[in-house]
Amino acid sequence: MLKFCTDADFTMPKIVKLIAVSTVVLLACAKHGGSEPVQLSEAEIDAKLSALEPLPKVHYSFGCLGCGMINDRNSRRLYQCARITHALSFWGQEGTTQEQVDNCVYACVQVNKTNPEIPASIAVCFNPWHMKFGKDLPPTDRGPTYHEEIRFFSERLNLIKEWLASANKKYNTSVKLSAILLDCERFKVKENNELWNEGIREALDAIHSQAKKIFPEARVEWYDRGIKRYGGVSWAKTGRFTGKEIKAPFSCPLYALPETERMRETYRRTCALADTFNIQEVTPWVALASGYRQGLIKDEYWDMDWDYDLVHSYMFGAELNIKSYGDQAKKYAPYNRAKVIIFYPPLFDKRAKHWAKHFIAYVRGATGVKELKDLGYEE
Repeated sequence: MLKFCTDADFTMPKIVKLIAVSTVVLLACAKHGGSEPVQLSEAEIDAKLSALEPLPKVHYSFGCLGCGMINDRNSRRLYQCARITHALSFWGQEGTTQEQVDNCVYACVQVNKTNPEIPASIAVCFNPWHMKFGKDLPPTDRGPTYHEEIRFFSERLNLIKEWLASANKKYNTSVKLSAILLDCERFKVKENNELWNEGIREALDAIHSQAKKIFPEARVEWYDRGIKRYGGVSWAKTGRFTGKEIKAPFSCPLYALPETERMRETYRRTCALADTFNIQEVTPWVALASGYRQGLIKDEYWDMDWDYDLVHSYMFGAELNIKSYGDQAKKYAPYNRAKVIIFYPPLFDKRAKHWAKHFIAYVRGATGVKELKDLGYEE
């Protein structure tokens, strides 16, 4: 049955969403330019990685490295990841073993023997307040599980510190743990509820303080401390933090690379928010070959295997890493304020099946290598 449109079907939010969805459809259907489906063999991936120049900035990953490479200290791919991104990351809270930490240190040692401009280092990842704290408790609760969460975090971080010291002694080197990456999505700020919000601040700061106590020189990076677009039309501060926490870089997820202007505006607005707190650094979290896609039923949905046009990964590699783009903040965004960048999904996550070729495209964009045809891109 045909349904005729009424005035109610043309409210401003619905029109904006219709335009956004239509734009995505048109882009997907465009005939000029695009990527033919290409599946690289493991040997081809390794060959292309070997030919890449190191990235201009340190790139961490949130989560454990994929492809099992962390289990083999002689893995060439592990070495290439350390060489290209300047960092190897792993989970701190569970699963990671001393042998895996040793393997990461060993790979960094091999890279650092070549005297790179940026030494390879280690990052550790945690989901604080998701591990031991009671699942149904408010952020104001200070019962046993509150203290258990902090104790667990401290014990795990101290254990990793011991493993790192042991590996450095073994190889007679000094590979550093340069970053502690934190993603807490447990709490949500409430308007006009000072007690609730103060509970959030205190809990987040308790973790931050322990991190700096155990690794004083490491940078502490929190996920999603910035501005987001909601419902396809409105922009607002995320509810992950109160703004009164211990100072740390602001951050924003760039999780829809084909929506170039939306990603730029997300970063611009997060920088503007950071300015109000006198914070200079703003760290982008970048999703390659995955991300949030426009939907019909939902405003957006997460796709872990999104093989969008390679040119988007290439161009964001350029914009985020090449200074001349950041110098043109109004045209692009003030990306020079990004001192480091964080990938999620992490390097070679098997769930993102096309991650490797998008990573190669990204690095080529970041290092000014204008070549994508071998990855399947045609104009």
